[in-house]
Formats: sequence, structure tokens, C-alpha cells
Amino acid sequence: MNKKDTGSYYTPSYLAEFISKRVLSHFGNRTRMSILEPSVGDGAFISELEKEKNININLTALDINKVELKTASVKWSRKTASFIETDFLEFSTTKQYSAIVGNPPYIKKNILSSKQIELCKKIHSNEELTEASVKNIWTTFLVKANTFLAKNGVLAFVLPSELLQVKFAEEIREYLKAQFERIEIFTFNDLMFECKGQDTIVLFAYKKSDNKGEFFANTTSKEDLINDSFVLKNNELLVSSKVKWTHHFLTSDELTFIDNLKKVLKNVNYYTDSKPGIVTAANKFFIIDKETEKQYNLSKHTKPIIQKGQFVNGSVVFNNEDFQNLEDNKRPTKLLQLNDNDKISKNLREYLKLGELEEIPNRYKCKIRNNWYVIPNISEKPDAFFFKRSHLYPKLLKNNSNAFVTDSAYKVAMRNDYDLNSFIYSFYNTLTLLLSELDGRYYGGGVLELIPSEFKKLPIPFIKINENQFKDFTTSFEKKSNIEQILIQNDYNILNPTLGINNEDLLKLTGIRNKLKKKRLRE
Repeated sequence: MNKKDTGSYYTPSYLAEFISKRVLSHFGNRTRMSILEPSVGDGAFISELEKEKNININLTALDINKVELKTASVKWSRKTASFIETDFLEFSTTKQYSAIVGNPPYIKKNILSSKQIELCKKIHSNEELTEASVKNIWTTFLVKANTFLAKNGVLAFVLPSELLQVKFAEEIREYLKAQFERIEIFTFNDLMFECKGQDTIVLFAYKKSDNKGEFFANTTSKEDLINDSFVLKNNELLVSSKVKWTHHFLTSDELTFIDNLKKVLKNVNYYTDSKPGIVTAANKFFIIDKETEKQYNLSKHTKPIIQKGQFVNGSVVFNNEDFQNLEDNKRPTKLLQLNDNDKISKNLREYLKLGELEEIPNRYKCKIRNNWYVIPNISEKPDAFFFKRSHLYPKLLKNNSNAFVTDSAYKVAMRNDYDLNSFIYSFYNTLTLLLSELDGRYYGGGVLELIPSEFKKLPIPFIKINENQFKDFTTSFEKKSNIEQILIQNDYNILNPTLGINNEDLLKLTGIRNKLKKKRLRE
């Protein structure tokens, strides 16, 4: 089994050392304790616990991988241990453990076996959690581990930052608050693993504590952990509100200030109707370049399409000339749109065979179609599109071309005769971009993402402009060196009339946005 199959990303030794020492120190002068590790991997925690000679540790170590379990067992020299080859989802015991430590696997629900999915559902249901919280196996490891803890036990896990920010983890966060008197979350400025794009955190959860509450610390490097040079801060307002725990470094004053502004604004969904773009199920096959279109004589079966947000940098309007530039740069810009009753030519059959060789018909979304190669719900070209993922700032563009868009973007149409130009202009202000950072989620490498519900709920200080003002705005946008130049220009025209924002408030908003952006971009 490889790492992708088992969802295992191994724990650096300094992190295993930090976690092990912190857990053991909680028990003071105790001479005996029991520890469970539900997924030992390469045995990083085993190595650290082995070093502790003053405590008699009774260890239970589990892993689904026989080879790794054996490798880990060699690192433990004492007799007080059980190394068991099993899936933690199936593990059963009446024992209660002093501590449970580890780095559970990160495997999305759609990769789990049907048996594992049913086990996850049962484990969550037993703890009165809904099926909605079964999205990734790490949540079930966390929930099940809690059921094996002693009344004064400690749980310490390395987890993905999803715990702090995604919707399905909101229920898990509430569960943790109900189950543990003290929670500590450590976030990091450095990516802590070789796992590309996966931000990690460390959770310590204490069943009993004299100093109750939820505490957060952000560390800028591994040296902060090695030297214990971090500060744990309580943030009650963050935890009691629905703000994502990723933003624990914002003060109560800042959170209140933002919340008061949000309350008086209508959101994106009030002004627009937005839907995900076209789901092809295999972009590399269904979206081709001009050369491939010509090679297989497919022009009568194609439509123009934008595949990625990175192809449309630098403007708020996308026109046919921009599309032509993508074609000239040999980008894939042709969507293969076939219908169930289309006659399959020799050339088309030849191209479809390439997809069959890549087993594209076996992909779930292709499997459920009448014909695997007929993409449903193509509908009409969008008036505008908002790209769900971005880097320096979110992208909302008016579509003056004939192009369609993939599900990398949301198709945007105006409601109730609201003006599209005004909506796009109104979007680009410091408060809305700040709220994009606050309400969205981010991943390793600084990628900001807003899922459909987050985009729809985004508050907008809407202001009406005329055609000439939009032309001036478009020109300024194309000439900008950075987005801050546009915000300086727009903020006074948008935020002052709609919210009465003064210069002092604007400085405060800019400071908060910069703080959020720097954390995401690791600056």
C-alpha cells in the first residue's frame, strides 16, 4: 500500500517529540499509564515514547499495514506493548487509556470501502453525530479515539487544518467542545509535512483541566516548538461565534467590528443567481486544444470554454480577444460537446477510443450517464464567472465572450434587474475581500477557496455605477500593479456611502485583511 492509498503522511520527529513530551508532562509524577496509538505508521511516536524511562508505559499500537507495524514494533524495547494489525475502525476494547496520540490517516469518504463508510457512520451515530460529519476518515478516528479515553485522559492528534475551517467539521468542533474541558490548537506558518498542499495542525484535548476553554497558538517555525517559545491564547468570541477557528489570531474587537458591518449588508445571493460551471468528469479528455480539434476533425462538436482561473489574470472583463489569446497560447479551450443522438464519425470514434484506453468511461460521473461521453447540464454561456479558487485576490469577471466555463468557477446571473457592471465594481472593496478570506478556506501554497454556499453568503456593499464609470474601472483594473491600487480607489466610493466608513475604520479593515492574507500566504 502506498501513502495515497492509506492516507498516511508521516510525522516529523521534532513534532512527535513535542506532542509526546507535552502529553506526558500533563500527568506530572505518575509512574504508570496506558497509551493507545491507532495508526502507528513509521513509528515516530513509538520512538519518542520509548525514550521516557521514568514512566511505565503500557502501549497499544495499531496499524492496518503489517509491514509498517513490524517496523514500528522494532522501535519498542519493553515488554509492555501490544502491536495489533487491524483497521482502527474495527478495533474493540473495554480498556480506557490515559492518553491517545497519533497522526490519523487522511482519506476522503469517496475512496473508502463501503464497509469502512458504514463503520464510520455507525461510530458517528453512536456519538449522536450526523452522517454529514463523515467526510474524511480522520474525523472518525478522532471521534472513536475519544470513546477509549479515561475520565482524566488526553488526546493528541496531528490533523488537517480542515478541522478549523470546513463546514462538515463544524459539528466535530462542537463535539470536541462538549467532550473536553480544555482544547489546545497549534497552527503553523510552515507546511509541516511532505504532504503537498495539506496544512496541518496539532490538537491537544484534555478531559479534565483546571484552566478550561479553547486556546490557540500560531508557531512560525519548528524551533518555536522545540524551544517552547509559543503563547497559547484563549479566544472565547471566536469559539462562541461561527467564525472559523483558522482565524484565532483576530482579536475580539476585530471580530465584533467585522460582524457589525456584515449585519447591515445583503449578500451575493440577494443580487445574483450563481451555479457551478460545467462538470466534465475528465477535463484533460473533454477539453482539447485547437490542434487536437483539427487532428480529429471535431470542430462541429466543440464549444469555447475557460478551464482555469489562472488563464484569466488581470481584468474584470473577458472578451473574444482574450479567448483568442488563450487559443494562440495553445491552451485547451475547446469543450467536446456530444449529444446522445450524434452520429459517431470515424475520427470521433478514434478520439473516443483514447478515452476508453484511459478508462474514463469507468469514472463514477461518466458511468451514470446514458453515454459516458455526453456531458449533461451545459446550458447557456454565463453572464459572468467567479473563480472558486484564487491566490492574491478572488476573481469575478464579466463574460463578453462566447466562452463557457468549467466548475472551476461559478456562473453568475443577476437577479431582479440588478446591474452586473455595478455588482462587479461593488465586489472589489477591502471589506468584501476581507470577508472572502474570513468566510473561505485556504490550503497549502496559499490557495483561497470559496465553496458555493460561502460565495452566496458573502456580504456585498452594493453601489450603482453607470457605463462610463465601469469603463474607467475596467481600464484602471487592467493597468494596476496590484489589487491594493484598486481597493484604495474603490473603498471610499463604495464603503463610505454604503456603510459610513471613515479613514480610521478603513485603516482597521485594511489591517485585518492584511493579517488574514499574510497568514494564508505565509508571509
